[in-house]
Amino acid sequence: MRKILLSGYYGECNTGDDALLASSAFGCSRFLQSDQILATADKFPVLERDLPISPLYVNQEKIKSENLLRLQYHALTSDSIVFGGGSVFHSTDKLTRDADLIDLCRGTSAVALGVSFGPFRDSGAEKACKHFIDKLSYIGVRDEDSLQIVKSLAPNSNVEKTFDLAPLYPFMPKNPRKRRGLAISLCHYERYIGSNIEIEKVRFEKILNVLNRLTKEDVEELIFIDFNGHWLFGDTDIHDEMIGRLTNDIPVTRIPYNDNPATVLNLISTCKGIVGMRLHSCVFGYMTETPTVILSYHPKCLGWAGQIGANPQFTIDSTNFEEERLQVAIMKILHEKFHPPILSLPGAQKLALKNWEGAVCAMSQ
Repeated sequence: MRKILLSGYYGECNTGDDALLASSAFGCSRFLQSDQILATADKFPVLERDLPISPLYVNQEKIKSENLLRLQYHALTSDSIVFGGGSVFHSTDKLTRDADLIDLCRGTSAVALGVSFGPFRDSGAEKACKHFIDKLSYIGVRDEDSLQIVKSLAPNSNVEKTFDLAPLYPFMPKNPRKRRGLAISLCHYERYIGSNIEIEKVRFEKILNVLNRLTKEDVEELIFIDFNGHWLFGDTDIHDEMIGRLTNDIPVTRIPYNDNPATVLNLISTCKGIVGMRLHSCVFGYMTETPTVILSYHPKCLGWAGQIGANPQFTIDSTNFEEERLQVAIMKILHEKFHPPILSLPGAQKLALKNWEGAVCAMSQ
Protein backbone atom coordinates (compact mmCIF):
# COMPACT_ATOMS: atom_id res chain seq x y z
CA MET A 1 0.00 0.00 0.00
CA ARG A 2 1.37 3.41 -1.01
CA LYS A 3 0.03 6.26 1.07
CA ILE A 4 0.33 9.87 -0.08
CA LEU A 5 -0.46 13.04 1.83
CA LEU A 6 -1.83 15.52 -0.72
CA SER A 7 -1.42 19.10 0.47
CA GLY A 8 -3.14 22.09 -1.12
CA TYR A 9 -5.76 24.78 -0.69
CA TYR A 10 -8.66 22.36 -0.86
CA GLY A 11 -12.19 22.24 0.54
CA GLU A 12 -12.62 26.03 0.64
CA CYS A 13 -15.43 26.36 -1.93
CA ASN A 14 -13.09 27.44 -4.73
CA THR A 15 -13.90 25.98 -8.15
CA GLY A 16 -10.34 26.28 -9.44
CA ASP A 17 -8.90 24.47 -6.45
CA ASP A 18 -11.67 21.87 -6.69
CA ALA A 19 -10.45 21.05 -10.19
CA LEU A 20 -6.86 20.96 -8.97
CA LEU A 21 -7.81 18.55 -6.18
CA ALA A 22 -9.39 16.22 -8.75
CA SER A 23 -6.39 16.54 -11.08
CA SER A 24 -3.89 16.00 -8.27
CA ALA A 25 -5.74 12.99 -6.86
CA PHE A 26 -6.04 11.49 -10.32
CA GLY A 27 -2.30 11.98 -10.89
CA CYS A 28 -1.35 10.49 -7.51
CA SER A 29 -3.45 7.43 -8.28
CA ARG A 30 -2.47 6.94 -11.90
CA PHE A 31 1.14 8.05 -12.10
CA LEU A 32 2.38 7.57 -8.52
CA GLN A 33 0.42 4.33 -8.05
CA SER A 34 -1.06 5.45 -4.74
CA ASP A 35 -3.91 3.40 -3.31
CA GLN A 36 -4.46 5.70 -0.32
CA ILE A 37 -4.54 9.50 -0.60
CA LEU A 38 -5.25 11.84 2.32
CA ALA A 39 -5.98 15.42 1.22
CA THR A 40 -5.86 18.55 3.37
CA ALA A 41 -9.60 19.25 3.45
CA ASP A 42 -12.62 18.39 5.57
CA LYS A 43 -14.97 18.07 2.59
CA PHE A 44 -14.59 17.32 -1.08
CA PRO A 45 -16.15 18.62 -4.28
CA VAL A 46 -17.66 16.22 -6.79
CA LEU A 47 -14.69 14.36 -8.27
CA GLU A 48 -16.46 12.62 -11.19
CA ARG A 49 -14.21 9.57 -10.82
CA ASP A 50 -13.85 6.96 -8.13
CA LEU A 51 -10.46 7.73 -6.59
CA PRO A 52 -8.76 6.32 -3.45
CA ILE A 53 -8.92 9.66 -1.65
CA SER A 54 -10.25 10.74 1.75
CA PRO A 55 -10.44 14.07 3.64
CA LEU A 56 -7.65 14.42 6.16
CA TYR A 57 -9.51 16.87 8.39
CA VAL A 58 -12.80 16.69 10.26
CA ASN A 59 -15.39 19.45 10.14
CA GLN A 60 -16.03 19.39 13.89
CA GLU A 61 -13.03 18.76 16.12
CA LYS A 62 -13.78 16.49 19.07
CA ILE A 63 -10.53 17.31 20.87
CA LYS A 64 -8.33 20.40 20.92
CA SER A 65 -6.15 20.78 17.81
CA GLU A 66 -7.52 17.53 16.37
CA ASN A 67 -6.94 18.58 12.77
CA LEU A 68 -3.33 19.56 13.49
CA LEU A 69 -2.77 16.19 15.14
CA ARG A 70 -4.37 14.43 12.18
CA LEU A 71 -2.11 16.35 9.78
CA GLN A 72 1.00 15.43 11.74
CA TYR A 73 -0.04 11.79 12.07
CA HIS A 74 -0.71 11.35 8.36
CA ALA A 75 2.54 13.13 7.50
CA LEU A 76 4.38 10.72 9.80
CA THR A 77 2.69 7.64 8.29
CA SER A 78 2.78 8.64 4.61
CA ASP A 79 5.21 7.33 2.03
CA SER A 80 5.30 10.65 0.19
CA ILE A 81 3.96 14.18 0.36
CA VAL A 82 2.65 15.89 -2.76
CA PHE A 83 2.05 19.64 -2.72
CA GLY A 84 -0.35 19.58 -5.60
CA GLY A 85 -1.45 22.41 -7.83
CA GLY A 86 -2.78 25.80 -6.89
CA SER A 87 -0.41 26.30 -3.97
CA VAL A 88 1.30 29.69 -3.89
CA PHE A 89 4.20 29.70 -1.45
CA HIS A 90 4.66 33.22 -0.14
CA SER A 91 4.36 33.37 3.66
CA THR A 92 6.67 32.31 6.48
CA ASP A 93 3.97 30.42 8.40
CA LYS A 94 2.95 28.20 5.47
CA LEU A 95 6.48 27.54 4.30
CA THR A 96 7.63 26.65 7.81
CA ARG A 97 4.65 24.36 8.39
CA ASP A 98 5.15 22.57 5.09
CA ALA A 99 8.87 22.07 5.76
CA ASP A 100 7.97 20.56 9.13
CA LEU A 101 5.56 18.15 7.41
CA ILE A 102 8.34 16.88 5.17
CA ASP A 103 10.54 16.31 8.22
CA LEU A 104 7.78 14.22 9.79
CA CYS A 105 7.21 12.06 6.72
CA ARG A 106 8.55 8.51 7.02
CA GLY A 107 9.11 8.35 3.28
CA THR A 108 12.04 9.64 1.30
CA SER A 109 10.40 12.05 -1.13
CA ALA A 110 8.27 15.16 -1.22
CA VAL A 111 7.36 16.97 -4.44
CA ALA A 112 5.60 20.20 -5.39
CA LEU A 113 3.69 20.12 -8.67
CA GLY A 114 2.15 22.95 -10.69
CA VAL A 115 2.88 25.50 -7.95
CA SER A 116 4.00 29.12 -7.71
CA PHE A 117 6.47 30.91 -5.43
CA GLY A 118 6.22 34.55 -4.32
CA PRO A 119 5.88 37.44 -4.20
CA PHE A 120 6.83 36.96 -0.55
CA ARG A 121 4.51 38.52 2.01
CA ASP A 122 6.94 39.03 4.87
CA SER A 123 10.63 39.39 5.59
CA GLY A 124 11.17 35.85 6.83
CA ALA A 125 9.41 34.16 3.93
CA GLU A 126 12.42 34.12 1.60
CA LYS A 127 14.59 32.35 4.16
CA ALA A 128 11.78 29.93 5.00
CA CYS A 129 11.29 29.28 1.29
CA LYS A 130 14.91 28.25 0.80
CA HIS A 131 14.61 25.91 3.78
CA PHE A 132 11.46 24.38 2.29
CA ILE A 133 12.86 24.05 -1.25
CA ASP A 134 15.94 22.22 0.04
CA LYS A 135 13.67 19.45 1.34
CA LEU A 136 11.84 18.81 -1.96
CA SER A 137 12.92 16.04 -4.32
CA TYR A 138 11.28 17.70 -7.31
CA ILE A 139 9.55 20.99 -8.06
CA GLY A 140 7.36 21.75 -11.07
CA VAL A 141 6.54 25.47 -11.25
CA ARG A 142 3.86 26.94 -13.48
CA ASP A 143 5.45 30.31 -14.30
CA GLU A 144 8.81 31.83 -15.17
CA ASP A 145 8.96 34.13 -12.13
CA SER A 146 8.63 31.14 -9.80
CA LEU A 147 11.34 29.30 -11.69
CA GLN A 148 13.76 32.19 -11.23
CA ILE A 149 12.88 32.52 -7.53
CA VAL A 150 13.60 28.84 -6.88
CA LYS A 151 16.83 28.90 -8.87
CA SER A 152 18.06 32.01 -7.07
CA LEU A 153 17.33 30.56 -3.63
CA ALA A 154 18.52 27.01 -4.32
CA PRO A 155 20.63 26.77 -7.51
CA ASN A 156 21.04 22.99 -7.14
CA SER A 157 17.34 22.23 -6.69
CA ASN A 158 15.57 19.79 -9.00
CA VAL A 159 13.18 22.31 -10.55
CA GLU A 160 11.69 22.83 -13.99
CA LYS A 161 9.02 24.97 -15.56
CA THR A 162 5.99 22.79 -16.17
CA PHE A 163 2.38 23.98 -16.17
CA ASP A 164 -0.79 24.30 -14.15
CA LEU A 165 -2.26 20.87 -13.35
CA ALA A 166 -5.81 21.84 -14.37
CA PRO A 167 -5.52 20.83 -18.07
CA LEU A 168 -5.19 17.23 -16.85
CA TYR A 169 -8.55 17.44 -15.11
CA PRO A 170 -10.08 13.99 -15.75
CA PHE A 171 -13.31 15.28 -17.28
CA MET A 172 -13.41 17.58 -20.28
CA PRO A 173 -16.64 18.70 -21.97
CA LYS A 174 -17.11 18.70 -25.71
CA ASN A 175 -17.45 22.17 -27.19
CA PRO A 176 -21.01 22.84 -28.40
CA ARG A 177 -21.74 23.86 -31.96
CA LYS A 178 -23.41 27.11 -30.92
CA ARG A 179 -22.45 29.39 -28.05
CA ARG A 180 -24.40 32.15 -26.36
CA GLY A 181 -23.86 34.71 -23.62
CA LEU A 182 -20.87 36.35 -21.94
CA ALA A 183 -19.57 34.79 -18.73
CA ILE A 184 -18.13 37.07 -16.04
CA SER A 185 -16.00 36.09 -13.04
CA LEU A 186 -14.93 38.95 -10.77
CA CYS A 187 -13.39 39.13 -7.31
CA HIS A 188 -12.19 41.53 -4.68
CA TYR A 189 -8.49 41.52 -3.86
CA GLU A 190 -7.02 44.64 -2.27
CA ARG A 191 -9.19 44.40 0.85
CA TYR A 192 -7.78 40.95 1.60
CA ILE A 193 -4.13 41.99 1.50
CA GLY A 194 -4.48 45.30 3.29
CA SER A 195 -3.90 47.33 0.13
CA ASN A 196 -5.65 50.42 -1.24
CA ILE A 197 -9.41 49.77 -1.39
CA GLU A 198 -9.80 52.67 -3.81
CA ILE A 199 -8.26 50.45 -6.49
CA GLU A 200 -11.18 48.05 -6.07
CA LYS A 201 -13.72 50.85 -6.29
CA VAL A 202 -12.23 52.32 -9.47
CA ARG A 203 -11.96 48.89 -11.09
CA PHE A 204 -15.56 48.08 -10.21
CA GLU A 205 -16.91 51.30 -11.70
CA LYS A 206 -14.95 50.85 -14.93
CA ILE A 207 -16.20 47.29 -15.43
CA LEU A 208 -19.75 48.35 -14.61
CA ASN A 209 -19.62 51.18 -17.14
CA VAL A 210 -18.38 48.84 -19.87
CA LEU A 211 -21.06 46.24 -19.18
CA ASN A 212 -23.78 48.90 -19.13
CA ARG A 213 -22.80 49.94 -22.66
CA LEU A 214 -23.58 46.48 -23.99
CA THR A 215 -26.97 45.84 -25.60
CA LYS A 216 -29.08 42.79 -26.42
CA GLU A 217 -27.86 43.18 -29.99
CA ASP A 218 -24.31 42.64 -28.72
CA VAL A 219 -24.94 39.64 -26.46
CA GLU A 220 -27.92 37.52 -25.46
CA GLU A 221 -27.10 37.14 -21.77
CA LEU A 222 -24.66 38.10 -19.02
CA ILE A 223 -23.70 35.11 -16.86
CA PHE A 224 -22.04 35.87 -13.52
CA ILE A 225 -20.21 32.84 -12.10
CA ASP A 226 -19.09 32.63 -8.48
CA PHE A 227 -15.79 30.78 -8.75
CA ASN A 228 -15.28 31.21 -5.02
CA GLY A 229 -18.14 30.55 -2.60
CA HIS A 230 -16.17 31.16 0.60
CA TRP A 231 -18.19 33.14 3.15
CA LEU A 232 -15.43 35.76 3.54
CA PHE A 233 -13.21 35.60 0.43
CA GLY A 234 -15.88 34.64 -2.08
CA ASP A 235 -17.44 36.41 -5.04
CA THR A 236 -21.05 36.74 -3.84
CA ASP A 237 -20.85 40.37 -2.74
CA ILE A 238 -19.12 41.77 -5.82
CA HIS A 239 -21.46 39.96 -8.21
CA ASP A 240 -24.53 40.97 -6.22
CA GLU A 241 -23.51 44.61 -6.35
CA MET A 242 -22.59 44.48 -10.03
CA ILE A 243 -25.89 42.87 -11.02
CA GLY A 244 -27.82 45.33 -8.86
CA ARG A 245 -26.30 48.28 -10.67
CA LEU A 246 -26.68 47.08 -14.25
CA THR A 247 -28.99 49.40 -16.18
CA ASN A 248 -29.19 47.76 -19.61
CA ASP A 249 -31.91 45.31 -20.62
CA ILE A 250 -29.70 42.27 -21.20
CA PRO A 251 -30.97 39.17 -19.36
CA VAL A 252 -28.74 38.26 -16.42
CA THR A 253 -28.06 34.82 -14.98
CA ARG A 254 -26.34 34.27 -11.66
CA ILE A 255 -24.47 31.00 -11.06
CA PRO A 256 -23.58 30.44 -7.40
CA TYR A 257 -20.57 28.35 -6.40
CA ASN A 258 -20.98 24.79 -7.67
CA ASP A 259 -18.99 21.98 -6.07
CA ASN A 260 -18.68 20.10 -9.38
CA PRO A 261 -15.93 21.64 -11.55
CA ALA A 262 -17.18 19.60 -14.52
CA THR A 263 -20.50 21.46 -14.39
CA VAL A 264 -18.72 24.82 -14.44
CA LEU A 265 -16.43 23.74 -17.26
CA ASN A 266 -19.43 22.62 -19.27
CA LEU A 267 -21.22 25.93 -18.65
CA ILE A 268 -18.24 28.00 -19.80
CA SER A 269 -17.90 25.82 -22.89
CA THR A 270 -21.35 27.05 -23.97
CA CYS A 271 -20.49 30.77 -23.68
CA LYS A 272 -19.26 33.06 -26.44
CA GLY A 273 -16.59 34.39 -24.12
CA ILE A 274 -15.57 35.06 -20.54
CA VAL A 275 -14.24 38.10 -18.72
CA GLY A 276 -12.20 36.61 -15.88
CA MET A 277 -10.41 38.01 -12.86
CA ARG A 278 -10.30 34.74 -10.97
CA LEU A 279 -7.24 33.00 -12.41
CA HIS A 280 -8.97 29.68 -12.85
CA SER A 281 -11.91 31.24 -14.62
CA CYS A 282 -9.30 32.15 -17.25
CA VAL A 283 -7.84 28.65 -17.04
CA PHE A 284 -11.30 27.15 -17.54
CA GLY A 285 -11.81 29.46 -20.51
CA TYR A 286 -8.56 28.17 -21.98
CA MET A 287 -9.46 24.52 -21.27
CA THR A 288 -12.78 24.90 -23.10
CA GLU A 289 -11.29 27.02 -25.91
CA THR A 290 -13.59 29.87 -24.89
CA PRO A 291 -12.38 33.37 -25.87
CA THR A 292 -11.16 35.01 -22.67
CA VAL A 293 -10.34 38.49 -21.41
CA ILE A 294 -7.77 38.08 -18.63
CA LEU A 295 -8.27 40.83 -16.03
CA SER A 296 -4.99 40.52 -14.18
CA TYR A 297 -4.85 41.51 -10.51
CA HIS A 298 -1.77 39.48 -9.45
CA PRO A 299 1.57 38.40 -10.97
CA LYS A 300 0.22 34.83 -11.22
CA CYS A 301 -2.36 36.08 -13.76
CA LEU A 302 0.31 37.64 -15.94
CA GLY A 303 2.36 34.49 -15.51
CA TRP A 304 -0.55 32.46 -16.84
CA ALA A 305 -0.99 34.81 -19.80
CA GLY A 306 2.68 34.46 -20.61
CA GLN A 307 2.57 30.68 -20.34
CA ILE A 308 -0.18 30.24 -22.89
CA GLY A 309 0.96 33.06 -25.14
CA ALA A 310 -2.23 35.04 -24.66
CA ASN A 311 -2.71 37.89 -27.11
CA PRO A 312 -1.91 41.23 -25.37
CA GLN A 313 -5.18 42.71 -26.65
CA PHE A 314 -7.02 40.35 -24.29
CA THR A 315 -4.75 40.62 -21.24
CA ILE A 316 -5.59 43.71 -19.18
CA ASP A 317 -4.05 45.03 -15.97
CA SER A 318 -7.13 45.39 -13.77
CA THR A 319 -5.44 47.96 -11.51
CA ASN A 320 -4.83 50.44 -14.32
CA PHE A 321 -6.78 50.27 -17.56
CA GLU A 322 -8.95 52.42 -19.79
CA GLU A 323 -12.60 51.45 -20.16
CA GLU A 324 -12.30 51.60 -23.92
CA ARG A 325 -9.66 48.88 -23.94
CA LEU A 326 -11.89 46.46 -22.03
CA GLN A 327 -14.87 47.33 -24.20
CA VAL A 328 -12.91 46.75 -27.42
CA ALA A 329 -11.68 43.37 -26.17
CA ILE A 330 -15.21 42.26 -25.27
CA MET A 331 -16.66 43.42 -28.57
CA LYS A 332 -13.96 41.59 -30.52
CA ILE A 333 -14.92 38.41 -28.71
CA LEU A 334 -18.63 38.91 -29.32
CA HIS A 335 -17.99 39.55 -33.01
CA GLU A 336 -15.71 36.52 -33.38
CA LYS A 337 -12.50 38.52 -33.78
CA PHE A 338 -10.68 36.91 -30.87
CA HIS A 339 -7.01 36.02 -31.27
CA PRO A 340 -6.47 32.69 -29.44
CA PRO A 341 -3.40 31.90 -27.31
CA ILE A 342 -0.32 30.57 -29.08
CA LEU A 343 -0.06 27.44 -26.93
CA SER A 344 -2.54 24.76 -27.94
CA LEU A 345 -4.50 22.80 -25.33
CA PRO A 346 -2.71 19.53 -26.24
CA GLY A 347 0.56 21.40 -25.81
CA ALA A 348 -0.52 22.56 -22.37
CA GLN A 349 -1.53 19.05 -21.38
CA LYS A 350 1.88 17.78 -22.43
CA LEU A 351 3.56 20.43 -20.26
CA ALA A 352 1.26 19.63 -17.33
CA LEU A 353 2.21 15.97 -17.65
CA LYS A 354 5.85 16.94 -17.04
CA ASN A 355 4.89 17.50 -13.38
CA TRP A 356 4.08 13.82 -12.95
CA GLU A 357 7.00 12.61 -15.05
CA GLY A 358 9.35 14.62 -12.85
CA ALA A 359 7.69 13.30 -9.68
CA VAL A 360 7.91 9.68 -10.82
CA CYS A 361 11.59 10.10 -11.66
CA ALA A 362 12.38 11.75 -8.30
CA MET A 363 10.50 9.13 -6.30
CA SER A 364 12.22 6.25 -8.06
CA GLN A 365 15.69 7.38 -7.04
